[in-house]
Amino acid sequence: MTESAEQSSLANNPGVLIVDDEELMLEVTSIMIEDHGGKVFTAVDGQDGVEVFQKNQDNISLVVMDFSMPRMDGYQAAVEMKKINPKIGILMISGLQITPEVQEMVDNGEVLFLSKPFHEGDLISALTDLQANENS
Repeated sequence: MTESAEQSSLANNPGVLIVDDEELMLEVTSIMIEDHGGKVFTAVDGQDGVEVFQKNQDNISLVVMDFSMPRMDGYQAAVEMKKINPKIGILMISGLQITPEVQEMVDNGEVLFLSKPFHEGDLISALTDLQANENS
């Protein structure tokens, strides 16, 4: 862990929903977030993510979501989550090139985007930025 990552932590122990179809990414991202004070919820694809978000929306303030997944991709899931809570902070992650739809969401300030692989400090920094946007 880098020195800057050690010093930064997530304010108010937020509930963070991680949506990724890769089990290893779910595990690693969960550990990173828990190490910085987040309470983690997980989902295995976009459809599952929307269902988990709907059931736990009062306890989830941030979402980390892979873009490319079976059943429902990250873009579709983000649109559905924004219908439930327009203020939800969403960090889209992907090892693929950003799609025009997701780029438009980024440009409109609806989501942030982080390329895989990412460092722990970059993940926590992006989530901290989402928290700041949520409170402004």
